Amino acid sequence: MDVKSKVRDIIAREVGIKGIDAKVECFACHVMYTVMRECNIDEATAADLLSQVLSEDSALNERFIQAMEYLHLYSRARALWFYNKDRVEKDAYLTMHVRNAIAEIEHEAREYGSDAVLRRLLLSYLSTYIAQVIGMDLHASTEELYYLLRKKGELEEEIKKIIR
Repeated sequence: MDVKSKVRDIIAREVGIKGIDAKVECFACHVMYTVMRECNIDEATAADLLSQVLSEDSALNERFIQAMEYLHLYSRARALWFYNKDRVEKDAYLTMHVRNAIAEIEHEAREYGSDAVLRRLLLSYLSTYIAQVIGMDLHASTEELYYLLRKKGELEEEIKKIIR
C-alpha cells in the first residue's frame, strides 16, 4: 500500500469514529499527528499529504470538515448558529467574509502601502499561531502579542527585519 492510500485510510478511520474524543485539542492536528506516527513521516510531509488527499477526495473532505466542526463547534458549544447551517449557507457566509477581508487588504495596500499590509498579515499570522499553540481565543492572543511588542523592542525589530 502506498503512503497516500495509507493516509486516506487513516483519515477515513478518524472521521468515522463516533463520539470523537472531546479531549482532542484540534481535530486536524490529531489526524495529522496520527498520519505522522502511523506512516513514520515528518510533520510537513504529513500536512502536505493530508491536504493532497482531502483535495483529491471531495467526499472524504466533506466528512473531515464535518468531524472538525463537530469537535470544534458542536461538542464545545461554540458558534452553534454556524454549525447548524447547511453546507451551502456555510460556504456562502465564509465566501462573503473572505471577500470582505480581501477588499479590506486591497484598500489598505492602496492607502498605506505594501509594507503596512505585510505587517498586518504577519501580525495576524502570529496572533493565530499563538491562539493555536496556547489554545486561547484570537482576540486574547492578539492582545498578548501587542503587549509583547510594546514591552519587548527586539520583537518589533525582528518584525521590521522580516518586512524589509
